[in-house]
Amino acid sequence: MARERLGAAGEPVADPGRVRQVVELAHRNATEAMTELRDLARGLHLPVLDGGPPDDLATLAARSGLPVEPAVDVPERPTPAMETIAYFCAAELLTNVIRHSGARRAVLDVTRRHGALRLCVTDDGRGGARAGSGSGLTGLTQRVRTVDGTLEISSPVGGPATVTVVLPLHA
Repeated sequence: MARERLGAAGEPVADPGRVRQVVELAHRNATEAMTELRDLARGLHLPVLDGGPPDDLATLAARSGLPVEPAVDVPERPTPAMETIAYFCAAELLTNVIRHSGARRAVLDVTRRHGALRLCVTDDGRGGARAGSGSGLTGLTQRVRTVDGTLEISSPVGGPATVTVVLPLHA
């Protein structure tokens, strides 16, 4: 709905005050949508997440179909919402490695430090990964931003590729 309202804001209008109203309404709609997304993530419970990050991510790595070395240092368990988001981020990053990198192996490094959960996936593939229109990394970047997180890519052609997601634990 916000997209349509913002689209309407670009149409010629005689009343600039109307444009402001449309933009303000679109902003409210976008804010409400982000709140709903956070609430949904908080309410989502997957039985696979019952073991805590070390067990859950080790299981994910083992099931990935690629040799993945999990290194998880999360002394205190995050909230269920952040745990769920982190799990899905790790799953998507490993899926990207398998589908696009040509890698023979990968490392999944997860740490909790300075009020944030940091997921780092490094592979020995061909490199050249980037967030482009319609790519999985673009979608993941957008989802991570809904909780004020960041995604960084270091992927020179020839490899190795490293994608790092940082999720603040205040969300």
